[in-house]
Amino acid sequence: MVVASFFFVGVAALVKAASHECTAMQAVLYRGVFSGLPLLVVMGARAMPVGSPRWRLLALRGAIGFAALFCYLWGVTHIPLADVLALQQLSPVLVALLAVFLLGERPAPRHWLLVGLCVGGALLVIRPTRGLVALPSLVAVMSAFFSAGAYVAVRALTRTESNLRIVIWFSGASALLALPAALPDWRWLSTESHLLLVGAGVTAAFAQTLMTAAYRAAPAHIASAFSYASVPMAYLAGLLVWDERPDLLSHLGILLIIAAGVALLLLVRPDQLQARVAPAEPPCDRLEAPRGGRA
Repeated sequence: MVVASFFFVGVAALVKAASHECTAMQAVLYRGVFSGLPLLVVMGARAMPVGSPRWRLLALRGAIGFAALFCYLWGVTHIPLADVLALQQLSPVLVALLAVFLLGERPAPRHWLLVGLCVGGALLVIRPTRGLVALPSLVAVMSAFFSAGAYVAVRALTRTESNLRIVIWFSGASALLALPAALPDWRWLSTESHLLLVGAGVTAAFAQTLMTAAYRAAPAHIASAFSYASVPMAYLAGLLVWDERPDLLSHLGILLIIAAGVALLLLVRPDQLQARVAPAEPPCDRLEAPRGGRA
């Protein structure tokens, strides 16, 4: 999940770099197409079918993921990168809540405490710069809500579906839903912006596959907690590329996020994870994580 977070920050940074020319829906379209094509080639080479008896849940995950992706990329083009990533970190709390009701998972009290510290750190990072009532911040919060639903669906799908099939359905749904919405406001892009968005799509393929492997290896509330690593990564990207300089409170928030993440890593051992993972998961593709709890 930490490595996936690195790639997700890379996707956001590439889209932000192209945002002076493209619309958010164009970015979603490019991301869906160019993350799906490499995976389709891999599945074809392995003779893996795209279809599944659970196509309804796959389609629902794709639609919810599309909504989360659009809100996320729209926010990236309107407010600082670290702000969007920090607001996005509300989703692990929502994942923990949804996993209790939908998946029967039972987070330990210390998990709730550490997630609360992460959320507090995230709020110190953003505060947010344009106010929670501002439209860009509200859209970023909506992305967190949709993401939580998508992550719980991913966790449920990993019990029967391969990583590649889950990701290819999300990429396909994103592309199909984005195309009719992108055409009315289509903008012609420079070669540089084309390359940036193609790079964002390919990078997203790695990010989504690694994220799916993380949800296969661990309960939803554990795997999602490590996505907080994206906040300090986004902070560094904003500082180095766009000279976005957080203040003292933002630095304190990032330290809280890192400390709580490290505490989770130390408290939750692989043997504890294995006891919480669903006991019977059929073998899928080679990219799935080992069942010992290591992504």
